[in-house]
Amino acid sequence: MQIPHSIGPHRVVAFTRIGSDPSTNPDQGIAITRDRDGFNVHTVFLADREIGRWEGQNGRYGVTWQRALDAMVDRAAPSPPP
Repeated sequence: MQIPHSIGPHRVVAFTRIGSDPSTNPDQGIAITRDRDGFNVHTVFLADREIGRWEGQNGRYGVTWQRALDAMVDRAAPSPPP
């Protein structure tokens, strides 16, 4: 399984897949990247398997490490059943 090494120009410092259910798409997850203003949190997906290019969306930018970890946990948690 592939994992992202960067999102845009920013290096990935933490990554987790969304959900652990076997039916969950393994090519998506949550990534934390680092830049000079702090940490960024993105929902990511594998855009091109052949070259290993990942893309991110729904970012939170310039947050502390603790806020980035909290956001990662919140996004990766499974939704409660209806």
